[in-house]
Amino acid sequence: MRTVTGVVVLATVLFAGAQNQTAQTKYTVYEVRGDVKAPRPISTVVPAPPDSVNRHLKVKISFVVMPDGSVADVKLLNRSTPEFDKYAVDAVSKWKFEPATKDGAPVAARLETEMQSHK
Repeated sequence: MRTVTGVVVLATVLFAGAQNQTAQTKYTVYEVRGDVKAPRPISTVVPAPPDSVNRHLKVKISFVVMPDGSVADVKLLNRSTPEFDKYAVDAVSKWKFEPATKDGAPVAARLETEMQSHK
């Protein structure tokens, strides 16, 4: 039996400043602190890993929760196998959140999570 554990959605933000706008994005990404409140998970479904995953694997993923609660800009911060990497990115990409807010208005915020598989 395979199980996936360790899916932790924390307001761990990668940026040291209060906000960041990258060349790849057209929105401001805020750090969760002060007047920026963390997004809250609505749906963080983690399906069973692929059959090819037959040992303990772990990846760390960074992603942006958009003002509409969808997930964008998913990046692997460390890699495992190509199959598990794809599985983890695909799972996180489908998650839904109540967005982060700044002064009561929805904003984008970057988070990190880890995903593990145990055989």
